[in-house]
Amino acid sequence: MPSSPSSDIPTPPDHETALADARRAVVSHQQLTARRERAAAALRAGEEALATARTALADETADVERLESLSLARVWAGLRGDRDQRLGAERAEQQAAEYVVATAQARRDAAARELAVVDDALRALGDVEARWAAALAAKEQWVRGSGGAAAGVLADVAERTGSLRAERSELAEAGAAADVAARALAAAADELRSAGGWSAYDTFFDGGMVASMVKHDKLDRAARLLHEADGALRHLAVELGDLGEQGVGGVAVDGLTRTLDVWFDNIFTDWSVRNRIAEARDRVSGAGEAVDGVRARVAERGRAVDDELAALSARREATLLA
Repeated sequence: MPSSPSSDIPTPPDHETALADARRAVVSHQQLTARRERAAAALRAGEEALATARTALADETADVERLESLSLARVWAGLRGDRDQRLGAERAEQQAAEYVVATAQARRDAAARELAVVDDALRALGDVEARWAAALAAKEQWVRGSGGAAAGVLADVAERTGSLRAERSELAEAGAAADVAARALAAAADELRSAGGWSAYDTFFDGGMVASMVKHDKLDRAARLLHEADGALRHLAVELGDLGEQGVGGVAVDGLTRTLDVWFDNIFTDWSVRNRIAEARDRVSGAGEAVDGVRARVAERGRAVDDELAALSARREATLLA
């Protein structure tokens, strides 16, 4: 056995046996999973071939039935004197199609039986990943209780793993908050675009009372959506703060937490309304770009955390198996 942090610790036979059995189960599961994929592919191909063969058989059977029935085809064949010859040929083609169907059916059934056998074997193995994790956990508990270099390695791995899992949870919450903020900003942007269109119509084409009513209704809805977006951005700022992101984006964080109120009361001219709408659209657009940047950074950090967690898991496993 090669030297390692745990090579000086005598491992009880029951731990080694449990690990060996669990590892064999994991390998068997991997092999059966690959076998299942092949069987499932064969079954799909078999069902497609069977369907094609049955269609061909139906066509050949219809040809035979047309010649056997009192049909124009039979009368014409009789007048030509070749009905029996043609009927014999059609029946031969029908029999050949029946053979193709039978062959396709047999292959399809064999693939289905193979799939059933593999599924039974997989069910019999049970949850091999949980079994493997339990075997590793049992040995880890024993090794850490025994002290030594391996115990120190495992303690370091466990501590770092716990920190990363906590960070992963925070990243997930920040990502969810960013998604909510992005949707809120998109809704506000849509309403502002619509309000801008009605405002332009009212300004340049004298839309009258109806246009003004629609415009003001759009403006009221846009204002509500901007309030909702602002709330979502405040929540996002809190989540980012939990990740230590205070300095990442005065535009992405600090700049987004200012209230995005657009007060449409006390606006006396159509030009003023149009300018307020344009300003709000610019702010929403900038906020949306900032949120997209937050989402990208959160996703990137999440991938880095996942990679480090995988490396720590591999280090832990290597330490326990050495």
